[in-house]
Amino acid sequence: MSDDRSYRMLVLLEDVVEVDDKESQKDDAPKATHEFVDELILPFEIEDMDKLNEWFDKFDAEICIPNEGFIKYEISSDGLVVLLLDRSREAVVEKVRAFVQRVKDEGSDHEGEISA
Repeated sequence: MSDDRSYRMLVLLEDVVEVDDKESQKDDAPKATHEFVDELILPFEIEDMDKLNEWFDKFDAEICIPNEGFIKYEISSDGLVVLLLDRSREAVVEKVRAFVQRVKDEGSDHEGEISA
């Protein structure tokens, strides 16, 4: 499989669990539930930290900042990114998919070019 070394983004929708007073006293009571939506292959490999940083700078500017407070992600060193998106912003999932595809396409346009 050619994507074994590529980062993967798991996209999950998050719903806050409404709890009553009895349940809120329990530390182990769930605070949210998550629904798996998609797995996206990102256009860089695990070892390529410069591309990772550049990609997430763009991702933050275009996707995260406009949805601040409703989106969060965690990046692991083994190639997994978990993106949590508040259910109220479910439409942003399509923007994430489009962003990933657009950046992949831009990267393939520049393959083979020699950078100075």
